[in-house]
Amino acid sequence: MSYTLEIEDKSDDIVSDACDELKSAIREYLDDDPDTEHAPELYDDFNYSGRFDEIIDSSVPIYYSDIEAFWYCNKHELIETYQNHGIGDNPMENDGMTAIYLFIMDKVSAWYEDNKDDIYDEWLSEQERDDDES
Repeated sequence: MSYTLEIEDKSDDIVSDACDELKSAIREYLDDDPDTEHAPELYDDFNYSGRFDEIIDSSVPIYYSDIEAFWYCNKHELIETYQNHGIGDNPMENDGMTAIYLFIMDKVSAWYEDNKDDIYDEWLSEQERDDDES
């Protein structure tokens, strides 16, 4: 007997959605402090309230089938990410959700570092445009 299974790798979509949510949260952060002169540092400024942690935590799959699919499609990178963080010897801790959390966190952090100046510049130009219209 043989079976054919189809596994959908949702990791790119999960990371992309988390990046979109982070961008929105950063814009809200900037709206709350319009005198900010640069993009906030992710861990020093923005995550003071734990908002970045919330975004990543809410991105981690919770259904066992989704966790297994994530692991099946990204096993080697998840193990490497877990080991690079040096938090333990078992990447399957908490059914592998810790490694998935770290994987998403690293991807979103890297995306933010690459895009934070553009996010800030876009926000700033919108503020200037709003000021001109007033």
